[in-house]
Amino acid sequence: MSEAYTTVERWAAHFNAGDSEAVAHLYTPDAVLWGTLSQAITATADSMLTYFIAAAKLGLTVSLGDFRIQSPASDIAVISGHYDLYRTLSGRARCFPARYSFVLVRQRREWLIAQHHSSLKPAAGVSFTQGIAQ
Repeated sequence: MSEAYTTVERWAAHFNAGDSEAVAHLYTPDAVLWGTLSQAITATADSMLTYFIAAAKLGLTVSLGDFRIQSPASDIAVISGHYDLYRTLSGRARCFPARYSFVLVRQRREWLIAQHHSSLKPAAGVSFTQGIAQ
C-alpha cells in the first residue's frame, strides 16, 4: 500500500511547486474533491484544474503529517491523515492545520485519486458539546 501513498507524496510535491496541471493529472477523470478552498464539490477535470490554479495563485504549500492507510481491496487504498497548509501573508508564513482523506484506485498499474476531502482542523478547545448537560 505504500505505492498508493507515493501518489499522495507526488501530489504534495506538485502542489508545492505550483504545478496545477500535474496535480490535476493525479485524479481520475470522474474524481470528486471537497477542497479546503471550495464551497462546493469539484467534480470535473476542468474544475479540478481551476481549483488547483487558484491554490497556486494564493501561494499555498503543504507539509504532510501523520497518516493511516486502509485497503478494502487490492486496487483501492484509503489514506487519512493531517497536513499543514502554509501561505505567506505580508512576509509572514501562516500555518493552517488541516485534515484529509484520499481514496485512491489502481488503474493500469498507476494509483490515481478518485476522492479527496480536505478541511481545516477545528481550533484547539472548540467543542460541539460545550454547554450541553451530560
